[in-house]
Amino acid sequence: MRKIFFLQVLVCAFSCGGVLYAYVQKQNDLIKVRIELPKLAREVRLLEELNSRLRYEIERFENPRHLMSLAKRPEFSHLKHPLMGEIFVLQSSEGESAVQEESKFEPRARSIFIGALPAAKDE
Repeated sequence: MRKIFFLQVLVCAFSCGGVLYAYVQKQNDLIKVRIELPKLAREVRLLEELNSRLRYEIERFENPRHLMSLAKRPEFSHLKHPLMGEIFVLQSSEGESAVQEESKFEPRARSIFIGALPAAKDE
């Protein structure tokens, strides 16, 4: 009888110990997440700032005034403006109305320079 009672107490103690260990482990995991959360939030904020800075640099670089000043530099002197016959305009059917509303320079928004047209043969 004492052996059975002792065995029951032992099983109960191990069960309670296991439950307590699982609870403490869960609390430790929660604390680790709470510690890493501010670090991740700071990293996200830095990435958003970097993203906005890069967006600004892209807008500044694609500014027509900047592109024209680049065209005047000596290292780009070999480039020329394309003739109207050398420009192909590709139109997109989806989302075209949104682009027309947003863009002041509608032809530039959907124009893609492909290259020179082949020379026409006079026959």
